Amino acid sequence: MGIYKADAVVLRSRVYGEADRILTLFTKEAGKVSAIAKGVRKPKSRLRGAVQLFSHTRLVLYTGKSLDTISQGEAEEEFLYLERDLERFATASYCAELVDRLTAANQPHPQVFFLLLSAFRSLEKGDPELIARVFELKLLSLLGYRPRLTGCVEGNHSLQPSGGGAPGPIWFSISKGGLLCPACATSCKDKVSLSPETIAALNYFLQVPLERAIRARLGGRSLRELASLLQGFLAYHGEVHPRSRNFLISLRNGEEPPYRA
Repeated sequence: MGIYKADAVVLRSRVYGEADRILTLFTKEAGKVSAIAKGVRKPKSRLRGAVQLFSHTRLVLYTGKSLDTISQGEAEEEFLYLERDLERFATASYCAELVDRLTAANQPHPQVFFLLLSAFRSLEKGDPELIARVFELKLLSLLGYRPRLTGCVEGNHSLQPSGGGAPGPIWFSISKGGLLCPACATSCKDKVSLSPETIAALNYFLQVPLERAIRARLGGRSLRELASLLQGFLAYHGEVHPRSRNFLISLRNGEEPPYRA
């Protein structure tokens, strides 16, 4: 069996047997990996601190048929502040679930690894809602679903109506993945209208690192448009409907969050 080292973030953790845990890791070297931490639930386990949920950790593993096995580990960052704030914890859960659902096993993608770390670090002081929006967009872009925000996605058409009148609405097609000119928008069933501020925010978020993007000041309308657009984009192109998103929405609306097993 091969032994390897990995720089990892713990995406998911579940109890297995009397003292073990099965983990879903996202590693810089090998992408998404499933591994077992044997005996980690015992009080004296040396691995206990290295495999906490969402922790950034350095591990030594050896490969197995279905699960790799963690033999050594040392936590680099534990993000303990997430445990003290339910909205920040729920946002971290949402980001981790997106990475888990949208990536294939054993496919290295270091940029996704560093994006996830940036989101977790930013959650200590940043706005969780804006971090979630920027993370969604950047993750989609890294995985090949970057929206087209320059020119009509259907062709080289002007985004404004001819005739020199007042600018009309800006249309975006979820299924086609980009902006539409007024003529093409008439026959598009899934088009949504976006404000110029929202278009500018999308462009800015794609151009700068997450740490800078989350300093942007957006109005409530743009935040709502971004949330609706990116939710639709994820559902259509990524085919994901994260359970943790429903929990977040309920939490922000002051509702009783849905039960999660």
